[in-house]
Amino acid sequence: MKNIINYGIGAMLLAFGSVMTACGDFEPTGYEPLPELPTVSGLKAEISGHTINVSWQLPSEAGITGIQFIKDADNRNPVQLGSDATSYEVKGQPMGVEGLFTVKVCYDDKYVSEGVSTTATLPQETLAGVTGLTHSVSGRTVTLSWSLPSGGDITGVRVLRDGDVDAAINLPASATSYEMKAQPMDVDLTYGVQVIYDEYYPSETTTVKARVPYIAPKMAYLLTADSWQNLPDDDERAAAEWFSLQENAEFIQPSQIAELDVDLYPVMWIEIDRVGLELGWQNLPQEVSSDAAIAALKAYTANGGNLYLSNMATQLTVPLGIVPENMAPTVYGNGDGGSGDDVWVINPYLGWDFRDGSDQGFYDRTTHAIYQGLTLEDPNGYGYQNLPLIGPGQREDHNCLWDCNIYGRGSYPDVIANFEATTGSLVLATWGHVRDHCVAGLVEFYANANHGRCIANGLAAYEWNQNSGPNPYQHNVEQLTSNILNYLK
Repeated sequence: MKNIINYGIGAMLLAFGSVMTACGDFEPTGYEPLPELPTVSGLKAEISGHTINVSWQLPSEAGITGIQFIKDADNRNPVQLGSDATSYEVKGQPMGVEGLFTVKVCYDDKYVSEGVSTTATLPQETLAGVTGLTHSVSGRTVTLSWSLPSGGDITGVRVLRDGDVDAAINLPASATSYEMKAQPMDVDLTYGVQVIYDEYYPSETTTVKARVPYIAPKMAYLLTADSWQNLPDDDERAAAEWFSLQENAEFIQPSQIAELDVDLYPVMWIEIDRVGLELGWQNLPQEVSSDAAIAALKAYTANGGNLYLSNMATQLTVPLGIVPENMAPTVYGNGDGGSGDDVWVINPYLGWDFRDGSDQGFYDRTTHAIYQGLTLEDPNGYGYQNLPLIGPGQREDHNCLWDCNIYGRGSYPDVIANFEATTGSLVLATWGHVRDHCVAGLVEFYANANHGRCIANGLAAYEWNQNSGPNPYQHNVEQLTSNILNYLK
């Protein structure tokens, strides 16, 4: 029976997978070595291309329950093989490095024979790389093109920027071009292409230098009406009117999302704040919740586009795959609100009561870029600094945020840490009066392979038009918004 062992391309480390074995659930310290037990014979290692074929003959004795294959005397991590195994293919062995291969025989799921060993060394060789590497720049997209060498053992192509192997892009073996989107601007970059042979062996890197000229990025605001003046709620109109006065700001209709160039429009703002709107993302305006709109938004963010979702729009994190379906915002309000004499503030000090030591964490988010240029105060006498967003008077209590207690601590110190680890996020603020970790109101969700960055702001204090008169903290609402949009560019 033939088996195969592989070594990773980076450090060429042995990946010991569990191959079905009659040795059962092996524990290295659970087997008793007996030197007198019969061993394998005729062990040899033969090189074929980049593969080392190790083979042996089994002893004729009864009671064999498995075979252990060991590389480089790593007895703590033997590969477990079936009782009839007589060969193993080793792939990914580093060139020019002698490999030591040892085979032991398991008996009665209890005993193991002495090992028999052999060595082999793959010859060092220079592998052919791509030729004719060229590049072109369009907007913030760098397109690379190349020609492949001949050879049937090519199994992939790898593209690197500035030699960063960890962030390398792996392409099929037939790839001869690739578009690098949303590239850094106004800096010299080195792009490299490698050919991968037999899954593990990279060629020499062929490189080309490129520079993307600076392009002033635009901010997009997704309208749910034909113009901002016709938006149905005073808060949405106030937000859109402010946006219309910003530099490089542009309103877009849902029909334009699919054709939006992420290089030119790296951030999109969706603001929904309406009295009487029912809980649930499906109840959001159809301009943002229809199948076509969700598909277009998914494509936009999958291409690297970033989203600012404010007020009730935080619910879009669910259909866009930013949070799991079972982690939709549940703290929700949609009423007319009421009057109050206090100041509504948001709190960037998470777990204030745990700052002097506790099994739960204290997280100071005040250094995040979204707080730049903002002055923290304590208008309500809470004993710590907050960011005031709306003053006394009439306020709509329109929260749309996460109750982290629902999800528990998991294996983390507290519910905030668990929420962040589960969703790939950083909680930036909670309710102003909260001294523990109960709610996540302002959250940055990190980019991943499926979507760009997203900041979701579901705090009721974030209200664009105070119905009872001018908001003394309107500047903070505007500056916070400006900071978020600029951060997401």
